[in-house]
Amino acid sequence: MDKEWPLWFVLLGFLGVGLVGMLVCRKWPLMAVLVLAWMIYGGMRQVLELNDPYVGPAMRNEAGLWYVILSYVSIGAGILLPLIGGRDGRARRKSGKNSASL
Repeated sequence: MDKEWPLWFVLLGFLGVGLVGMLVCRKWPLMAVLVLAWMIYGGMRQVLELNDPYVGPAMRNEAGLWYVILSYVSIGAGILLPLIGGRDGRARRKSGKNSASL
């Protein structure tokens, strides 16, 4: 595990970028494309290493099953949070346009 990301970095990286992405996407909903591209790239890198036939079992033995579970949860949350922010930002823009035209 000396070349793999430690658990604190996985959680901080994916959840941190997801939360920042959610806040950014609330203001500018189209930024979700860039944030999601970044999250999917990092997430695929982590998933490929977790599922590698040589590295994956060694990671599970050394770091434990919680590392694998929390990695998948943080990747999923990191992808879901910017989508929620983008949806919220888009809804706020639509409601702002409707109230301004009244």
